[in-house]
Amino acid sequence: MSYLRDLRTGNEVYLIGTAHVSKKSAEEVRDVIQAVRPDTVFVELCEKRAASIRRSMLQDDGASAPGGGVEDKVKEFLRVLGCVLGAGLKSIYQAFRTYGLDPGLEFKVAIEEAEKIGAKLVMGDRDQEVTIRRLREALTMSDFLRAMFSGGTIPTDHMPPDLAERFSKIDWNDPQAAVEMMKTRRAVAEVTRHLRTDFPKVAVAMVDERDEMMTNGLLHKCPGRTVAVVGMAHMDGIEARWRAAQGGEGGVTQLSQ
Repeated sequence: MSYLRDLRTGNEVYLIGTAHVSKKSAEEVRDVIQAVRPDTVFVELCEKRAASIRRSMLQDDGASAPGGGVEDKVKEFLRVLGCVLGAGLKSIYQAFRTYGLDPGLEFKVAIEEAEKIGAKLVMGDRDQEVTIRRLREALTMSDFLRAMFSGGTIPTDHMPPDLAERFSKIDWNDPQAAVEMMKTRRAVAEVTRHLRTDFPKVAVAMVDERDEMMTNGLLHKCPGRTVAVVGMAHMDGIEARWRAAQGGEGGVTQLSQ
């Protein structure tokens, strides 16, 4: 978690980086909102995805909204392509899902807690249809083939030894256990770095463009004190853009890793 302060307006943001298959992330979101009691709760959702989650909240207590969300569309898109090009695409989607690039339980919790305290709720992500279109545009045949022949693995030879050891022990067949092992800023940064190296246009579409939009939303749509809930993969980009908005220095304090 990080604390962001707008040096011009005095507005404050408690920025929580989550992993979307982690129940612990949802618990952290609840605890922080209850402790901070913010004026605004900002979530990495578009209006369509938020509506889907709200429908699920009316139906049952499930962990995430069924159908219609960006992650379902990405999954289907990659599934069809994967039938042609192999299992590498499944690994790309697994990385997206595990490391903070689609919504989950913590957003449902954020909505619930915002409503309990009467906080303003801001949907800060880009429309899911635009994200799907940008992903289609970003993924080339070369990307597909490279993913297929690499098997979607992340090389560890240039990682610090402790991170390399963590990656070597990941069991992707157990996403919940894997994400709890890897849920650190350093680990997520390694995944993002690999994405930028092998699939730079995908990184721009899925990370950079959304970082820009969410930072603008935090700066201009969130007066007073805000708790912001975003995937951990977006933390570095939002913090960097926040610093730039303050003149290049200050305004960001990391509270936890």
